[in-house]
Amino acid sequence: MKQLSQYFKGYLKETFFGPLFKLLEASFELLVPIIIARIVDQVIPHENKGQLGLMIVILFGLALIGITVSLSAQYFSSKAAVGYTKQLTKDLYQKIIRLSKEDRDELTTSSLVTRLTSDTYQIQTGINQFLRLFLRAPIIVFGAIIMSFTISPKMTLWFLGMVVILFIIVFTMSRLLAPVYSQIRKETDKIVNQTREQMQGMRVIRAFGQIHREENQFKNLNNDYTDLQLHAGRLSSLVTPMTYLVVNLTLIAVIWQGNLQIAHNGLSQGMLIALVNYLLQILTELLKMTMLVTSLNQSFISAQRITEVFDKTNEDVDAKIDTKMSDQGLVVNHLSFTYPLAAEPALNNLNFSIAPGQFLGIIGGTGSGKSSVVQLINHLYTPQNGTLSIFKDGKSPESIREWRNWVRTVPQKAELFQGTIRSNLLLGLENVSEDTLWEALDIAQASDFVKEKDGQLDTVVEAFGRNFSGGQRQRLTIARAIVQKAPFLILDDSTSALDYLTEAKLLTAISEKLKGTSLIMVSQRTNSLKHADKILVLDKGYQVGFDTHKALLESNDLYQSIHYSQHRKADD
Repeated sequence: MKQLSQYFKGYLKETFFGPLFKLLEASFELLVPIIIARIVDQVIPHENKGQLGLMIVILFGLALIGITVSLSAQYFSSKAAVGYTKQLTKDLYQKIIRLSKEDRDELTTSSLVTRLTSDTYQIQTGINQFLRLFLRAPIIVFGAIIMSFTISPKMTLWFLGMVVILFIIVFTMSRLLAPVYSQIRKETDKIVNQTREQMQGMRVIRAFGQIHREENQFKNLNNDYTDLQLHAGRLSSLVTPMTYLVVNLTLIAVIWQGNLQIAHNGLSQGMLIALVNYLLQILTELLKMTMLVTSLNQSFISAQRITEVFDKTNEDVDAKIDTKMSDQGLVVNHLSFTYPLAAEPALNNLNFSIAPGQFLGIIGGTGSGKSSVVQLINHLYTPQNGTLSIFKDGKSPESIREWRNWVRTVPQKAELFQGTIRSNLLLGLENVSEDTLWEALDIAQASDFVKEKDGQLDTVVEAFGRNFSGGQRQRLTIARAIVQKAPFLILDDSTSALDYLTEAKLLTAISEKLKGTSLIMVSQRTNSLKHADKILVLDKGYQVGFDTHKALLESNDLYQSIHYSQHRKADD
């Protein structure tokens, strides 16, 4: 939790003045019962209208000052809470994007979204309430007890007994509620994950008629969440009636004992009214304290979840890695890889290599490990066994950052961002000429439809590229990967929305204009890989073939079955 306290540094003034103004407000409130007691005992019996008017003016003045300091306290507390959360959220976001792929997989995307939104807001609420109440409530409670002691030490014993009992109730309930709130946060993660999955896969869900199944899954998850919330609500709802029970019993005892003392001239009516007012002030503040403890419980759980993210080590992309020498472009040697928390390896004992500038095709059925190979080539994961090395001019990269600068990848799903075609092509790059951008568009077979747009390179791109067709999105993402020419270009099944003619033009342009670039293409279509120098055939994580299209067609059963499922045998 230490790293979370640092965010108060920029708001020390607000953190100080918020509780201070609440302290002043509490002090003014403690004076009110004494003034009322004076009115009852001295002003009214003597029918002193001037003194009564003065007392009323003093009460209004205290109320006005109380409102002023209360608003000031609210302002400073809110400013500190919002400022704290703003910086915390910013740093948490930066921390998340610097985590390794393994850590993000372990924490899960849905949980990270919840921590970045719901948990930070819960901390903001907790800080706001804490700064407004952590001084006010104790001052009112203990101040009321002290003021009661000045009126009647004997009656104060009832106050002390009540406060002790109520603190025991609040402490016990907070201990019972803490694990429930922790489970609620986990259920929130599950709901976010389920909703995210369903929204992303909505077309597939509808296409396969699984709407009712998904509705039932969400309903069951929501019911579990509801049950936990109801359980927490039932437990927390017990605090108020128990508090009122204890306070009302104390009130009865105070009135009973007060009447006895009034009868024996040990207490005045005004003093009894003051004692009752102090008792009601304690009741109000303890109810607020209960609310504060509940909020702080949830904030503490949220803080633990955020601290868990901060405790993760950043991926050190500048750390030195072993540099190797080779005349190859890509070398994979006895490589095996298992995803974090997975029960079985995704890849088993792969062995292959290609020369610089060669065209490598990767093919296989669903779940065969094609995308896993791509992620390893991008150095998003580190293999548990074996090695994977890339080379440029006979040398391998010296750091992860350099490694990733050598590789440009076009993912399966074309990812465009809100902005313009130009901003999507550059994506953070600087000092890139328009000629370079148009050359990349030409190679990607995208220049024709971009020129047709009124804005051309400055044409608006909506979020996720919704205003472009699937093929256009794919070609723009391919152009983006080509802009910064790298030794390796990976097309991860990223031509699926292109027709055969456009795809053929694309591959021809890459081979002619990007000489020296090693093209690694994942595809389900053997026709797309026909001119590859080597084709890697995968089946359930195992390498079952590595050769040319012609050789695989003659000797590899799996490749034959894939090819002939797409073409008539007589055609070849």
